[in-house]
Amino acid sequence: MRRLPALLAAATLALLPTGTGSASAGAVPAAASAHPVAAGGTAAHTPVSVTLDSMSPRSPDATKPDQSVTFTVTLVNNGSTDYTGLQLGLQRGLPITQQGLLDDALTNPPETGYSVPNPQQVTKPLPAHGRLTLRYRTNSADLCLCFDGVYPYALVASGVGDPSVGPIELGRTQVLVPSFLHRPRPVSVGWVWPLLDRPHRSVDADILTDDALAGEVAPGGRLDRALTVAERVAGRVRLALMVDPDLLDTLAVMARPEGYRVRSRSGTVAGTGGRQAADWLNRFKAVQGKHDVVLTGYADPDVNALSRAGLPYSTALDPQVKARIAPYLDGDLSGSLLSWPAGGAVTTRALESLVASGASTLLLGDAALPGGNRVQPRPDALAPLPTASGTAEALVLDSGIETTVRHALALGSQPAADQQTLLGQLAVRAAQDPGRRHFVVIAPERYVDTDPATATATIESVASTGWSAPVAIPTALGTVAPVDRGALNPVAENPAAEVSQDQLAKLALISQRVASLNEALSDNDAAARLLAGFSTGIRRGESSAWRTDPVRGSRLVGQLLDRIDGLVGAVHLVTPRVGTYSLSSSSSPIVVTVSNQLSEPVTIRVTVRPQNTSVGFAAPAYVSQTIAARSLATVRIPTHVQRLGKFQVVAMLQTPDGRQLGGPVLLNVRLTAIGTVTKVITLVAGAVLVLALLRRLVGRFRKSPPGGRGRRAPRRPVPPTRDGSPRGARDDQQPAGQPDASPAGART
Repeated sequence: MRRLPALLAAATLALLPTGTGSASAGAVPAAASAHPVAAGGTAAHTPVSVTLDSMSPRSPDATKPDQSVTFTVTLVNNGSTDYTGLQLGLQRGLPITQQGLLDDALTNPPETGYSVPNPQQVTKPLPAHGRLTLRYRTNSADLCLCFDGVYPYALVASGVGDPSVGPIELGRTQVLVPSFLHRPRPVSVGWVWPLLDRPHRSVDADILTDDALAGEVAPGGRLDRALTVAERVAGRVRLALMVDPDLLDTLAVMARPEGYRVRSRSGTVAGTGGRQAADWLNRFKAVQGKHDVVLTGYADPDVNALSRAGLPYSTALDPQVKARIAPYLDGDLSGSLLSWPAGGAVTTRALESLVASGASTLLLGDAALPGGNRVQPRPDALAPLPTASGTAEALVLDSGIETTVRHALALGSQPAADQQTLLGQLAVRAAQDPGRRHFVVIAPERYVDTDPATATATIESVASTGWSAPVAIPTALGTVAPVDRGALNPVAENPAAEVSQDQLAKLALISQRVASLNEALSDNDAAARLLAGFSTGIRRGESSAWRTDPVRGSRLVGQLLDRIDGLVGAVHLVTPRVGTYSLSSSSSPIVVTVSNQLSEPVTIRVTVRPQNTSVGFAAPAYVSQTIAARSLATVRIPTHVQRLGKFQVVAMLQTPDGRQLGGPVLLNVRLTAIGTVTKVITLVAGAVLVLALLRRLVGRFRKSPPGGRGRRAPRRPVPPTRDGSPRGARDDQQPAGQPDASPAGART
């Protein structure tokens, strides 16, 4: 018989227009909508703040009308007025059975037209700026849980500040209460719980860049509290623990009996967190079997930034890392169960890279796959992700639920109202579609920082409602049918939020120099000794942690760059003291000096090429030579030069596979003498020239008169003619009329 009035009241309420309330004992004159507030919040600028501290049970059983329901509430006086005659009551709105209506109620609390009977009368006054904690009890019947759905209630405080005015409403807060008369199929809820932190090492395995991790895992530290949550819910809720292998590796180094070192301004100092690291690892080992452990890529890399830079992504672990962390994982080093890109979004290129590396499931926000965001009720949190390398699956987070969880888990928060909101966000799925099972996945912030009691209560609040149940992520992946949410949203991933491309370019340069030096160190053991730590150091530089801490990330990359430059610079060409090399012949070799200050021998190639290709210079492609550790060695490069004079050549060191090692050296060269062939040619040409000159001189000598040029030779005596005149007399001495008897044309 007690049930009948409640049912009639509910039926009457359902027929009333929105905003119409029924009078009730203890009601105050203030309108119910005078102080609208968001779910879980307190009305802004109200005289009194009303905060829900707890509610038990969180989801009352509508089939048990006598079930007691208790609200613990704190009232805080925000002003300078004393209040007396306090009253704390409950008002109820229409039950919500649709996703869209619930979304509206979260930002605009609906009017509450039904007052729950028997409000609590408070005998204590609420002084100015004072506070009171009250416990208000009612039952399922008085709450009028008459229909399946999510009920919006308002905890309303009233009192008297001015006797001439009487009681007025002082403040209110909304509380969502799910309840079902007809139990629906349960909503399955899977939790992903991160145990992640930023890298604390650069290149050295046993030297940390700081000792902050000791505080993180010490009692009360952030990672200590996060692990405590996993311990407290173990056996009741199976979490997917997202763990960075670099975190486990660093803690394993810290926990060694010989300890670890921490960089300081003057060198290194002994670390202080060895015992705390060992305790945390032992606790993790003890609890990890009760959860599903998922390893991120080493140092939790920013896969979107890597793919944008064209850098490779890999989940492989160095043998030394495997050996250190395997004891705490029972030997299971699998990381293919789940990948969680930073920011909850992934580019198409990054998706291809992840799937190609073996990832089968990605944890994404609903902004990355928005196709089901307007569907009512929300589709299950599993969607196919087709790629060229195969089809993966996406576990899709609900942005509304994620906001609620973030508020509920925040340090210093009052989570009870947020926990009720979370229940409402889950229950509305069952209320709108009770005939089938729904699946929801929830994850806190990547670097969760919460109170263990609050987080434990939030996780367990959805595990014991009767209409919801926890589910392990691997179980969900094997039983829930994926729902197509369409294509990836290309603008969900924000490039500006990623690790900077400049930082990744420096890491690519470091990787190239490491590879070059590794080739020069032909002995694998030597390479392991000198280059140990660079592969993990580079991956720490790619960590998604540097999205929110770019300065520290840049500092780490700078340390890596300084280290590899120091090693590469230890093998170099020695710049000659004299300004110019002198070659004594066209085939003289160029001799260069190579310095190897490393503790291991290196094999190098020396190449020499002209700065100006028109010089007529030729040399072998390279000359190989092994340089002993901590020594200087000369390398002779055969050359051939076709002309005298000065010119410049560029000498470079290379690794055996042709990669450049260090920077080039510009050499000034001068050819001061010529070769044998050139000498022969020159001598022959000179001889020909001399012979030509001699021939010319002889010819001229033969043509010249005997007395020399310009002198007349003496005449021989000439016998007289018959007539007695001298033979060869001049014409002017001949008698007149006598003919000339001398030969025609003869010269005298």
